[in-house]
Amino acid sequence: MFKKTGLVLLTIVLLLTMFTVSAFADEYVYVTGDVLNIRSGPGTGYDILGQAKYGDSLVVLGKEGTWHLIYYWGVTGYVSGDYISCTKPADKPAVPTSTGNAVVEYAKNFVGIPYVYGGSSPESGFDCSGFVKYVFANFGVQLPRTSYSQMNVGTPVSRSELIPGDLVVFRGGGHVGIYAGNNCYIHAPQSGRNIVVEEMNRELYCARRLVW
Repeated sequence: MFKKTGLVLLTIVLLLTMFTVSAFADEYVYVTGDVLNIRSGPGTGYDILGQAKYGDSLVVLGKEGTWHLIYYWGVTGYVSGDYISCTKPADKPAVPTSTGNAVVEYAKNFVGIPYVYGGSSPESGFDCSGFVKYVFANFGVQLPRTSYSQMNVGTPVSRSELIPGDLVVFRGGGHVGIYAGNNCYIHAPQSGRNIVVEEMNRELYCARRLVW
């Protein structure tokens, strides 16, 4: 009896899902970020159910605030309205890395300079965000002073898409460095240490692309 009831309920759920998707089948949005998390609820605190990539189309089922309820390849969940558009984005051009490599090579000139809290020049020493700001200023990119502000500049990229010159951010925005390629980054670590290139064997909070 219970098995039969459960089967009936499951059938009803599947039919409702199919009906809902069908009803909104002509309403699409497109992913504008490199990778878009699909979450179980309308906020970043909810579990990630899946991911969609740049240019993918999502079926719109509803909206809650700035979050959209969507259907995508068998996954029904919520995506942020900040990374979708009603217009299909253009194909991405190939990403040259010449400027990014130049950023890294310039940054390496400062390897060995001590970490100094609040430092922003080779003469005074650097903290993490002061170092990043100083390096990018040499290439005409003016960044805000703190790592928490720097992590909102540029274009978001995933770890798998990193190229030399990308900003890499850790500790919820509390630390920033420059990706150097081959899973390494250059940064001003902490008091008692110097600017160094080392393996990026820590959890990445986010990454941003500033140069192409």
